[in-house]
Amino acid sequence: MYEAKAITKRYGGVLALDGVDLEIRPGEVHALLGANGAGKSTLVKILVGAVQPTAGDLVLEGEPVAFADVREAAARGVAIVSQELNLFPDFDVLHNLFLLREPLTGGVLLDRAEMRRRAADVVATVGLDVDLDRKLGSLRLGEQQLVEIARALLEDPKILILDEPTSALQAAETRRLLDVVRGLRDRGVAVVYVSHFLEDVFAISDRISIFRNGRSVVQRAQRADLTIPDAVKHMLGDAAAPAARERAVAAIAERAPDAGAPIADGPLRLDGLAVDGQLAPLSLEAHPGEVVGLAGLEGSGAHTVFEVIFGQRRPDAGTVTLPGGRRGPTSVNAAVRAGVAQVPADRKKLGVMLDKPLWENVVTVRGGPQKRMGLFLRRRQMAQRAQFWVDTLKIKTRSVQDKVGELSGGNQQKVVFAKWLEADPTVMLLDDPSRGVDVGAKQEMHAIIAQMAARGRVVLYTSSDLEEMAEVCDRVIVFFAGKATAELSSDALSEHRLLEAINTGVPVAA
Repeated sequence: MYEAKAITKRYGGVLALDGVDLEIRPGEVHALLGANGAGKSTLVKILVGAVQPTAGDLVLEGEPVAFADVREAAARGVAIVSQELNLFPDFDVLHNLFLLREPLTGGVLLDRAEMRRRAADVVATVGLDVDLDRKLGSLRLGEQQLVEIARALLEDPKILILDEPTSALQAAETRRLLDVVRGLRDRGVAVVYVSHFLEDVFAISDRISIFRNGRSVVQRAQRADLTIPDAVKHMLGDAAAPAARERAVAAIAERAPDAGAPIADGPLRLDGLAVDGQLAPLSLEAHPGEVVGLAGLEGSGAHTVFEVIFGQRRPDAGTVTLPGGRRGPTSVNAAVRAGVAQVPADRKKLGVMLDKPLWENVVTVRGGPQKRMGLFLRRRQMAQRAQFWVDTLKIKTRSVQDKVGELSGGNQQKVVFAKWLEADPTVMLLDDPSRGVDVGAKQEMHAIIAQMAARGRVVLYTSSDLEEMAEVCDRVIVFFAGKATAELSSDALSEHRLLEAINTGVPVAA
């Protein structure tokens, strides 16, 4: 039905895809697997016209095509549901379902009655049980993801590409979506399924292709011919020698000054911590000076631990004891005042104020919830503190007066670090701190993390980049289905073992 031939894509000097072939057939679920940066997302964007290839050809139903954009691809029957939602939070759900193809009455007014009629079956099929007149932004992320899926299905596609469709869905929603995919396959729709959730892939796919370093290393393998460990091996290649990780850790440690007494007075302790339906009782100690990773797929329980420690969620059982013996916080403000900091994955929404100057971002915690800069905030004093962190973290900016939205992604993330370091916390919760930054900025993030640990802070860390976790963490706790199922450290800590453990719940022998 759809064929990609010798697709190559370059971004400057970076070769993202190197002569990749792909066949998509009707009535088949074809899964694409690969580690971060393998090239699968680039290929998907090329298939739907969001990105143009440097070389190669696309053939749709026997006819060469070159889509100018996603709308043109959708008009030819190729639809995509992307992990990055393309919706409008200020519009209601019903309007979002028909964006850019709304039925009109009199050529002017939205025909909402017709929209409801068309949407009814699809909304029921995907299990979207919400008021269609609600603003989209009032829905939780998983519900918004279902709106995106329903919107794609309303286009009645011949080919549906699902790029990480379950990343924000709860377990019941995921099961419903997989049933929807099976139904589409039975109707002859071709489905391309991209996911890091290997358990879902092996539950739904007919064929699997695997990418590594911009090349296809497995093409159209039957699902029955592969196992999850096989897929992990193909995705990552030969395991890196332990010495490689040791060299990486040593290189980071060289940039981390060993300065003074530990900031944290004792460990962070979790005793029987539990959240009904999300986290089984967990006991854990994290000590000053170590970086402890929490690894797991979405909904595994790892992020729930962060939410409890940061006061965003009340546990149903168990206790949190902060360094120094203080009880765990019951609100975010209480957590901040108690010395707990969180660097969020979504820096643009939760980490920085993009329309505010750099200096205002840096002092927002110390001068706000902590109230440690006096009753009357002095702009000169705040600018001096901001300049200190610009110099310390090597933030590239013309002036501390620059708006943070004008900085690069890596420098924006450094501002997030600066904001929390200025607050002088004892516990740092790092949620995918180098997400969306370039390789150079990642190395700088790693150095900052090493500095935090070297100063005697307790650092908890999670990341979508498992190779990064293996390099940065001293040990990693693996979560699966709400339970801590393994702890990896030393030579046993590698990207291979982490990937298999988070997908199976079974620790892999060294």
